Amino acid sequence: MAFQRVRYYQFRNLQDGVIELPARQVFLRGENGQGKSNFLESLYILSYGGSFRTRRDAELCRTGEREMALDGTVTNPDGSHEIKIRYQEGKKRILLDDSPVNDRRDMVTTIPSVIFRHDDMGFVNGSPDMQRWFVDQTLSMNRPVYIDDLRRYRIILKNRNHAIKNEQYQLMEIYDDELAEAGLLIQERRCDVVTAFNEVFSEDFREISGLGSTLELEYRPSWRGLTGVAEVRAELASRREQERNLRTTTSGPHRDRVLFRYDGRDFLQIASTGQIRLVALILRVAQARFYARHSGRDPVLLLDDVLLELDPARRARFVDRLPAAEQRIFTFLPGEPYDAYRNDETLVYSVDDGTVRRE
Repeated sequence: MAFQRVRYYQFRNLQDGVIELPARQVFLRGENGQGKSNFLESLYILSYGGSFRTRRDAELCRTGEREMALDGTVTNPDGSHEIKIRYQEGKKRILLDDSPVNDRRDMVTTIPSVIFRHDDMGFVNGSPDMQRWFVDQTLSMNRPVYIDDLRRYRIILKNRNHAIKNEQYQLMEIYDDELAEAGLLIQERRCDVVTAFNEVFSEDFREISGLGSTLELEYRPSWRGLTGVAEVRAELASRREQERNLRTTTSGPHRDRVLFRYDGRDFLQIASTGQIRLVALILRVAQARFYARHSGRDPVLLLDDVLLELDPARRARFVDRLPAAEQRIFTFLPGEPYDAYRNDETLVYSVDDGTVRRE
């Protein structure tokens, strides 16, 4: 079991109090705008210390309030743990078993969660930074030290861009070496994880979509074909004049692309909106399965109204293909056939105007 209980204080529109979650599967049923997504958001925040909806912690407070608190009791293979999130006087504090958490990286392995939501379509048809974000998240879940690799690269990139904008060209060779070293490591990590991820993703796509063809992610690094620091340094040097004009670094992992290839073709050129939505869901299924396969642990699955727009056949295959999980928490609109997915371990709550009641 994963989440045992959650205590709320002035979080979004949810009523203050304690919600017990003594089940491996939980259904939240209610109309839109009543608090179902807020409930899932609170669990995600307890997992990772931050929201999947906003970077502004002040937005997590109930309307008109300036502070909020979340307390969660969770269990994992190490035992039972208490996670506390406090937002007061414009600052957020995170406590794990009453010890301060100063780096959210340290929370990644405590209660790993995978969120399924409509905005995930951006991982398929959104801007390149969204596809990079998905790959980086998948990597970070399985290799938390990769978060430090990304941070180092971003600091070097920021410093290099500052030097370009301020015409401090005497510093460029130093930053070129640092950027090349940090960036090549990220390129190597991304290449490896995309290759391994495709083994899981392609199989899930075939089983859930019902199509016989293959869909895979294709990683296209900005420094394609470059494998050493000297080669990257030469590439950066060749772009000096362009970067002076544009006042920014024009190559590197921050410009990498991730494409979707369907039998060798660009998937987005032939895909319908429904197919893009389905692939976004399959990405999350594969991410959860990939994590479990490489970590030996089952994650928590948080599924936010994602079954609604699937046809019955694909909906059934999607649910059947969901990987093993410590806990699965679904949201449903009234009228959805949630009884079809219910089992003896399912706990059902209704959500109405921020009040969560057990049915």
